[in-house]
Amino acid sequence: MKGAVLMVLSLVAVALGGLALVSTLSKPSLDSIILARDLAISATAVATGIVAPLLHRKFTEDSEEKDSNN
Repeated sequence: MKGAVLMVLSLVAVALGGLALVSTLSKPSLDSIILARDLAISATAVATGIVAPLLHRKFTEDSEEKDSNN
């Protein structure tokens, strides 16, 4: 159940980050600081959505291995 919730939240993060990225690139701000901020937020959302399930899988596998060794 936890894995399914994590996957849904990760997909939402990737989708919202992608939408924000498309929005930022389709009508960029004239202020370079605002543009950089918007791009950074979008990239962070996409990266978080991609990396979170990978890290979750890695750390749950490590804890399962420790539990099985004890």
